[in-house]
Amino acid sequence: THDMPVLKLLFVVIFFLSLSMGQIEATQPRFARSVVNMDDLLNMEDDLVSKLEGYAEKLSYKANTIRWGIQQMREQLDKSKKEQSFDLFNRYSFIRHMQADWLMWKQYLDKPVIHELNYKQMDNLRMPQELDLFDASEAIRRMQATYAMLSNDIAEGFLDGVQYTSKLSPIDCLAMGRHLMNQSRWTIAEQWILAGIKAQDRKGPQTEMILLRGPTKAELFRTLGKVRFERRNEEGALKAYQAALKHSPHDLEIFQEYQNLKRRVLTLSPSEPIREEPNDDIEEMELPPCCSGRCEGPRKLNRLYCVYNCVTAPFLRLAPIKTEILSVDPFVILLHDMVSHKEGALIRSSSKNQILPSETVNAANEFEIAKFRTSKSVWFDSDANEATLKLTQRLGEATGLDMKHSEPFQVINYGIGGVFESHFDTSLADEDRFVNGYIDRLATTLFYLNDVPQGGATHFPGLNITVFPKFGTVLMWYNLHTEGMLHVRTMHTGCPVIVGSKWVVSKWIDDKGQEFRRPCLRSRLDSKYLSSIEKIII
Repeated sequence: THDMPVLKLLFVVIFFLSLSMGQIEATQPRFARSVVNMDDLLNMEDDLVSKLEGYAEKLSYKANTIRWGIQQMREQLDKSKKEQSFDLFNRYSFIRHMQADWLMWKQYLDKPVIHELNYKQMDNLRMPQELDLFDASEAIRRMQATYAMLSNDIAEGFLDGVQYTSKLSPIDCLAMGRHLMNQSRWTIAEQWILAGIKAQDRKGPQTEMILLRGPTKAELFRTLGKVRFERRNEEGALKAYQAALKHSPHDLEIFQEYQNLKRRVLTLSPSEPIREEPNDDIEEMELPPCCSGRCEGPRKLNRLYCVYNCVTAPFLRLAPIKTEILSVDPFVILLHDMVSHKEGALIRSSSKNQILPSETVNAANEFEIAKFRTSKSVWFDSDANEATLKLTQRLGEATGLDMKHSEPFQVINYGIGGVFESHFDTSLADEDRFVNGYIDRLATTLFYLNDVPQGGATHFPGLNITVFPKFGTVLMWYNLHTEGMLHVRTMHTGCPVIVGSKWVVSKWIDDKGQEFRRPCLRSRLDSKYLSSIEKIII
């Protein structure tokens, strides 16, 4: 099923964390930002499990050898006690045994079994590290905030109204809680710790990993007490510590923390301010609440329609393109059946070995891996392969624009929680757009290369339009008015992916070079005289 990638692959990094500290950030593959490397992680997990099985077999063989030695020595010891015979042979044999045999046993016991396995290879493995866990935790936090999901629902596999079989373990919930504690997000952190306690109470035997690594009930309640104290819920904090001591009554550290907490509660001033949590108002604007597509759309959308485009290229008279008009001003359309399965597979397979964490240009005009865009991407020229050549030609025919004046394709993969916060695709201010021949992005086209089971929509907050990925479709819109000024309602968001992954290909079309295909219009009624796609407006 697809349930395993939903939750567990995000948190496979937890197991690897202790083995991966100290790696150089510049070489990090950023596993959580794409599903491309998940197959590598699964193969790595398979290899490590095989090594662990080999280690267990070696340990078992060693334990059996020790038991055999014990049996032999016990039999000889019982015989010697019974016979009480210490002739020359017995004495010599016994002294040799005490000197040589026990030295052999000491050497045998001191020899680590792990040295017999090829664990040196682990030093060279590119395992997930602390930053990957941060990415994964942030992905879930943003996904939870965007779709207004409860922590316990996520832990139980209930994601935005859909129930899955996979669930998060108590240690996963604790990791999320601690991540949020590090950001002083005490309210949501408490929810995650409570979800971890509830997960600990699930029916069925505890897995070996939980028994080995925890967390224990005491550890969960102890963390809950810390969070509640930060929220100025002193009574709840004391109750949490009491529950922790109930589960681990002989834990000196928890007892001392409990005593310190009681003293602090007694000396706490009522006027002492509560530690403020981060203000997410700005982030909520960047991740709009309508990503689920459940918001009521504008009434004027009811007057829109679908057409067969057969006017932007002569070939389309034979093979018109199904075109869905989503908005007239700004002009937003959805083109159907623009990518074949063969072309989509070729593009995805060609990019997998080259794809890297997506970068953006900062205020200093430098490339950096941004927090507001969590994906991986790679650039392909329009003539990179057979698929890109066909897509370029097809896009030119469908839009009526000159593809000679366009950017290369950018192939992008978003993993679980993958997001691109609200932004414009243009790079210039209006006053700079006509200076020194600078080029800007007239139009944006997004090719969807797969169906996304849940989430991953492209949302326009200013239009209240939400478009969900559907294989083979192309979402196209103009970023600029015909006179070349920015259309502010083209701000858009790549909403978080909930389940699965999202493969898209972006191609931006330049304003320079389209002057005769999309000139400045005095009125929208003049669009019928254009060479570009707007002429389909009836």
